Amino acid sequence: MDKVFRDPVHDLIKFNRAHDALVLKLIDTPQVQRLRNIRQLGAGSIVYPSATHSRFSHALGTAFLMKRVLEHFAELAPPPPLARTLAEDRELFLAAALLHDVGHLPFSHLLEDFAQIPHETWTVRIVRHPQSELHRVLTEANPRYPEQIAQLFNRTFKPAFAVKLLSSQLDVDRMEYLLRDSLCTGVTYGYFDVNWLIHSLRLVQENDDWELAIDWRKGLHTAEGYLLARYYMYQQVYHHKTARAADVLMRKMLQRAADLLRTGYDLPAIAPLQKLLVTPTELSLDDHLALDDTVVLFAVKSWCGVSDRILSDLAQRFQQRRLFKTLDIDESRYQDYAEKLVQLARDAGFDPRYYLALDRAADDPYKEGYFLKGLLAGENIFLLDNKGALVELSQASDVTRAVRNKTYSQDRLCFPEELRDKIVALFSA
Repeated sequence: MDKVFRDPVHDLIKFNRAHDALVLKLIDTPQVQRLRNIRQLGAGSIVYPSATHSRFSHALGTAFLMKRVLEHFAELAPPPPLARTLAEDRELFLAAALLHDVGHLPFSHLLEDFAQIPHETWTVRIVRHPQSELHRVLTEANPRYPEQIAQLFNRTFKPAFAVKLLSSQLDVDRMEYLLRDSLCTGVTYGYFDVNWLIHSLRLVQENDDWELAIDWRKGLHTAEGYLLARYYMYQQVYHHKTARAADVLMRKMLQRAADLLRTGYDLPAIAPLQKLLVTPTELSLDDHLALDDTVVLFAVKSWCGVSDRILSDLAQRFQQRRLFKTLDIDESRYQDYAEKLVQLARDAGFDPRYYLALDRAADDPYKEGYFLKGLLAGENIFLLDNKGALVELSQASDVTRAVRNKTYSQDRLCFPEELRDKIVALFSA
């Protein structure tokens, strides 16, 4: 008997009530349910109105893709040792796929960058914490599960293919978010043939471990399409200038709120949010559980009416979608004009600390030779040739070779609309 979730990306997401009982129990934990109130794309709905999908739906989809991949490997008639691993660790791998994002702070990467706490760090902490409901459920299923899941997230687990399926340049997380983000933003850049990509996956014995690979003959072009989908999504969606401007405005607003709290200003915000802004390293498990997008959005709405002119103005701009404007400019040129920009902002009555910013959006479509020193799992994508040998993808693909080891970046100056004419004139002189 299956538990079925209707889903716009995967149609029907099914988990068997007997074989997948742990996943279903984990779904009901407060830590996973919290993800319903954290949007996958943060402030992305400011640009793409339908991009209101949550980390929860993404987590379900990621676990479902892991389930499909493991079923595919089982159908390939693996040798007995690998077959035992696939059967015995199936529950563990599905749980890890479901839980990979539970550590995210509100607005996902935006608050993560602001607080300088990687979400992976929080995920491991929650999994290991004895007072966590999630930890209790895992331990009841198997006392080793919390530590094994921590090893998976820390990239020290063996067999290494499981780590790569969770976090690499070819993982179920990336496959899922490309498809879901593409659908929910209404663009087609992120679509790729996920069914054929899964069908093309192989496990190859290498020394005393198993490596994840793609059948060269079947999956080369699908792998290229997958990489290009990610490249285009970053260029057209994730790094959209208006979405980045909204992020900058939110960061400046949070910076001002934090500065005020440090001076003793009585700012309307629940205690966990105040702690996140001022002393994020002191967040407790309960603090983390209390924080989601609704908490931040309610605070922003409250800040519209505070007496501090700067915070009130920034909050109103965010609420009313009066976002910062942008001007494409490289960092060196920005530095040449920095003093004039600061003076220009001050003359117009704007504190440059909160109303000027140089934002850099950067992405690496594919890194060849990207291995993490001292850890078991690397990130390269391998093809399996007809002789059973592993070939790194860029050695076989002209498309991949064209983007490998290249960082694509875009610097943009962000500023209030009131300064646009003067800033444009400054750089046009």
